[in-house]
Amino acid sequence: MISGPTKDGVTEIVIREVKNCPKRYDSTERVLLIDADSILHSASYFPEGSIMEFPDEDSQIEEAKFRTNNKLQEIQNNVEQYFNITNCILFVGGGNNFRYKIYPFYKAHRTIKNPLVPVLKEYIVNELGAITAEGGEADDYVIDAINLSNGNCVIGAIDKDVLYHAPNVPFYDYRGHDDVLGEWKMIDERESRWLRACQLIIGDTSDGVKGAKGLGKAWCFVNLHEDMTDYQYIKNIFIGYIKSTKGNVELAKKEFRLNYKLLKLHSQDELKEILKWK
Repeated sequence: MISGPTKDGVTEIVIREVKNCPKRYDSTERVLLIDADSILHSASYFPEGSIMEFPDEDSQIEEAKFRTNNKLQEIQNNVEQYFNITNCILFVGGGNNFRYKIYPFYKAHRTIKNPLVPVLKEYIVNELGAITAEGGEADDYVIDAINLSNGNCVIGAIDKDVLYHAPNVPFYDYRGHDDVLGEWKMIDERESRWLRACQLIIGDTSDGVKGAKGLGKAWCFVNLHEDMTDYQYIKNIFIGYIKSTKGNVELAKKEFRLNYKLLKLHSQDELKEILKWK
């Protein structure tokens, strides 16, 4: 619940709710997998107007730690209302992400580096037992953990990349905005395949992955369908890349392969193999 003054000076109370909640409690024993990277970034943000309340680095660090713990507890409380959670595992990005090596422009637009994020990362690893995703990203390790748990899990994340790779797994999007505290989502296998195919065409602006130039959602709705086989998906996506490169087949192959490597989420074993030849 949040409150603030309205234009006429009267305090307004806004109730923030979790959207699309499950209809009933699931007693299946599950592990809660949380991609915590976004939590660290939001917890470490201090706008200029907060300098009076948090005037120095020490006070900001303590407040950022409090925000982190508060958000994690909020996520766990909202998930445990509907699922039997026996364990909670936190994941944060590690070092040596292979994507930066094969594509120097990966997330290059994210130029602002918050000095508090590494401090928070050290805290969440050393004090809260978070696992660092060496060689890749937290997304990679979350997907790997889904497979290791045989799907008996719940995901807490805000990244669509994780959602697209996690069919039939309860997904709690903990991103709060306006009157929304969080939102439950679920996709099936057919939708998962279609969304990942579309992403290869559209790209991912948040990560700086361009996709097939000049093509977008409209092209995907016409040329990609949920009932396609893997071969049909690959064939049509490649046709799209040929169109985007104006008939340059070799360039189309190069861009298709690069974007596939950047957008695919990898297991820990796959990351180890990738790092051997990079």
